[in-house]
Amino acid sequence: MPKKSTQTNNYETACFVQEAPVMSEIAVNGYTIKKSAEGLPYCEFESTLMTFNEYNRMRRRYDANNIDTVIASDERINDLLRRHQWRGEWNHPNPDIKGQQYSDIRMTIPEPIRTSHFITKPRLEGDRYRGHIITHPRTECGRAVASEIIDIGSIPCFSVRLLGNMIPNAPINQPNMRVSKVITFDMVDFPSHAGAQADITPAAYQEGAVIFLKELAKYCCEQDENMRVVCESFQFSTDEIMGIHNGNIVFQEADTNSRVHIPLKGDIRKEAMSIILG
Repeated sequence: MPKKSTQTNNYETACFVQEAPVMSEIAVNGYTIKKSAEGLPYCEFESTLMTFNEYNRMRRRYDANNIDTVIASDERINDLLRRHQWRGEWNHPNPDIKGQQYSDIRMTIPEPIRTSHFITKPRLEGDRYRGHIITHPRTECGRAVASEIIDIGSIPCFSVRLLGNMIPNAPINQPNMRVSKVITFDMVDFPSHAGAQADITPAAYQEGAVIFLKELAKYCCEQDENMRVVCESFQFSTDEIMGIHNGNIVFQEADTNSRVHIPLKGDIRKEAMSIILG
């Protein structure tokens, strides 16, 4: 009878395996998560910012060519776009105390410390004005917005901030607003234009909060010796890394869709959790 081996494996690691799930709990649809120079997560996604050929919830109707021309010919917006600084805020600016009023400058120039996102690649597509959105990785508003998208599955919506003239008694189904200046598109909970929302499909979640940080997970696998050995032994490729869930690296095997959770340990776990928790 052969003797039972007493040799221990220094790289033996606990794991959780979920074989062939119907749906991935950390599936991301429509947005990309990136990491700033400080290691902070932020999101990028495409979004409709404004819709045309219909009345919005406030019974206002805009002309698509008017909006497109105003933005395209605005020297300030073009300069901001060139420098990646056309910023929007989380909600339109409004005083906290009834009766107070913000200055014209505050209403017409977005506040840097209140920035939640940046707008890039603005363009008119049919009856929709669209853009590429990048959440701010460092401001309080930007980090809160990214958390809502990643952790809760929120779908951002947008509302335009502009200057213009109302057109009384405009013919039915014709624009009743003439825009002279577009300031920005702010992120709001309930937009005037019903279709002004991001191209994001909420992920289906099972138990537990999910933090989807694929790049951070890859970094952990590269830096931690234990994770490197596990990946080599079980032939996990970087393409199969899905992200981090409750302190575990999550792999989804391409052939079977089986899912494996391997816990991070020691210093690399501390580093990863400090980045996630900020």
